[in-house]
Amino acid sequence: MRGKGFSIAGAVLLAGIGMAAISWWHGRPMANGRGPSRASAAVVAPAGEITLAGAIRPQHVTGVGSATAGNIDALLAEVGDQVYEGEVLARVGATGLESAHEAAAQAVDRAQEQVLRAERVVSSAMLEAVRADAAAQRSRAEFERVEKLFDRQKTLLAAGATPRLTYQRVERDFDGAQAEHESVEKAARSAHDQVDEANRELAAVRQLAADKSRELQDSQSALEATEVQSPVDGVVVGRNGAVGRAVSEAGNDLFQIATDMYALEVPLTAPVTAANRIRPGQPALVLILDMQSAGIPGTVKSVEGSAVVVEFTGSLPDLRPGMRADVRLKLE
Repeated sequence: MRGKGFSIAGAVLLAGIGMAAISWWHGRPMANGRGPSRASAAVVAPAGEITLAGAIRPQHVTGVGSATAGNIDALLAEVGDQVYEGEVLARVGATGLESAHEAAAQAVDRAQEQVLRAERVVSSAMLEAVRADAAAQRSRAEFERVEKLFDRQKTLLAAGATPRLTYQRVERDFDGAQAEHESVEKAARSAHDQVDEANRELAAVRQLAADKSRELQDSQSALEATEVQSPVDGVVVGRNGAVGRAVSEAGNDLFQIATDMYALEVPLTAPVTAANRIRPGQPALVLILDMQSAGIPGTVKSVEGSAVVVEFTGSLPDLRPGMRADVRLKLE
């Protein structure tokens, strides 16, 4: 029911356009609602009318070229496709760049993993250094206590106030505390050296990761430079070039994108004698040969020598650039 309703509405719209066009053309009916055969390049009617044949094209077209020289690797948009600003239409000279970009991304991932491992090593080394410092502090306190006892025993021994066996026992305790203290201090220094080494390694892998990130950015920029992106929203109405061919051959018209599919025109070639009797701004009637429809009112946009351009608004849903049209004009 919905499709049937749309068909009826479309028929009413076309009928309305047809009636308006016929009334606009001073009540002159068309045979079977169609203009002359497309084989007629220029037909002059007895009443001073002329019918010229041409192909419909959009009025507002943006040409898109490539900023990068090279051969076309891929064409990603077809004529008739709706495209959007920033959408990739083609790639040029990208052979090997995608694999290089992937390799650069993998190198960044590996470098970041190295950074994480190095950070864990630094954390572990710092924890070990904290433990070694605590042990060294305890050892130092014990050594200082034993050292005071030993110094006292040396004084007493010199004064003959302590047994030699007591002095020797305290001396052994002192030697043991001193050896242990030196060992713990050495371990603490070693722990701090390991922290320093781990930090140097961390700085090195961070620098490596930064270098790999820059390489990835350069690779991304190089890859993006090979992409031909749409500068506007619109419909692709033309495409030049072929995969494997130099993109320079297409110039700035690798793609042509129409930004307004309702603003249409028909370029025509008129005999010189007829072109001299056509003026910009005068009305015209556009007959779409590929559609069972009445004429569409148009206006002469420009006349340059024998080149005549008629513009009109294409409101019919099936109307497309490239369709053939006959344009009926009155000669002044």
